[in-house]
Amino acid sequence: MFGGVALLAWCCWTLHERTITQRRAKDWLARTTAVHGTKPLSPVRRGEVIGELDIPRLQVSVMVFEGDDEGILSEGAGHIPGTALKSGRGNIGIAAHRDTYFRPLRLVHANDVIALKTPAGVTQFAVTQIEIVPPSDVGVLAGAPRRDLTLVTCYPFYYVGKAPQRFIVHARTLSN
Repeated sequence: MFGGVALLAWCCWTLHERTITQRRAKDWLARTTAVHGTKPLSPVRRGEVIGELDIPRLQVSVMVFEGDDEGILSEGAGHIPGTALKSGRGNIGIAAHRDTYFRPLRLVHANDVIALKTPAGVTQFAVTQIEIVPPSDVGVLAGAPRRDLTLVTCYPFYYVGKAPQRFIVHARTLSN
């Protein structure tokens, strides 16, 4: 009985912390954009806010932080170091856990719109391809002329334990 109560308390605390972190990051992005207008992204350090990722059809809205380690992914989505940050200049890689923020990706379709709001402005992308690859396939993050956003999460979505594959969503910038 005590173990069950302790586990429930831990789950509630974790959810509470995640919610507060997301709210603070969203407030920071709103303040930064309101005060400074849109500005180019400068080099960022681990844990700093990159922006907000929205997939309206799936009702996904998550703040994106720099980094892709367990600490970052427990708070939100993470920008994968070594991938681009600016739209139109390489491939932006963003990862999140399949059992939290990216759970709805299992329902994503071609042409779904994804918006990435950063201090540099809002860029919209359209989903072009979905694939399942082994964790060792880092080629999905390589730059490509028609692909500039890649979302990564573990697969299968309902797997218990360390998932054996990765679910990849490729998207490209929509013309303005």
